[in-house]
Amino acid sequence: MRTARFFVPADWIAQSAQAFSIPAGSIYKQIVSVLRMKIGDHVSLCPNDGTEIDCEITEITKAAILGTIVSSRMGEPLRPSITVCAAITKRDTFEWTLQKCTEIGATAFIPLITDRVIKKTKDVPARWLDIIREASEQSGRTMLPIIHDPSSLQSAIEQTAKCDRIVLHESIGKVSVMPKVRVMDHVALFVGPEGGFSDAEITELQSAGSAIVQIGTLVMRAETAATVGTALVKFLAA
Repeated sequence: MRTARFFVPADWIAQSAQAFSIPAGSIYKQIVSVLRMKIGDHVSLCPNDGTEIDCEITEITKAAILGTIVSSRMGEPLRPSITVCAAITKRDTFEWTLQKCTEIGATAFIPLITDRVIKKTKDVPARWLDIIREASEQSGRTMLPIIHDPSSLQSAIEQTAKCDRIVLHESIGKVSVMPKVRVMDHVALFVGPEGGFSDAEITELQSAGSAIVQIGTLVMRAETAATVGTALVKFLAA
């Protein structure tokens, strides 16, 4: 059985004492009530600093789960660093984008408010954070991707000034090849909403030096394009 993994605050882990404590709350409930773990079972705790810590449960009280640290390892850094700049779509499809791109290896997200975005929000909902945390735990990551506040296209271009920008766009008129991502360390992948980027937005992205790419001859949904694009960047750089 695979060891359960949880991202936890760093102060729950006392490295000097080789011990940990999980106070009563959602993770406590998951371990005790859902997974029904007992004394002697192991959990993996990730303090979001790149390490994964193997821990043995030694005591379960109504207030906390206590235990000892058995070992720790440093996770491999994700390369290249991929910032997914995805236009906000309907709730279920955008959440799917966050989940799948996290599983593939995206290191950051910038939700975009573009000309054709219908649902506009200024904040990052708590549910988005839960989705990327759960996807990170499931996929074996040792660091959570960063999710920035929703931004305009212009702001996202400014935030990714040090990245190689790749824009997925279905209206080029011909299939185009991905840039040589093998030599890229920081990639910003731009994906439009339903209906794609407007002509003015494509011009703005081109003026900023972005590579405009069409993947295949078929039109993909926004969430499909984001996932396929992230996978291509990730594995072409491997």
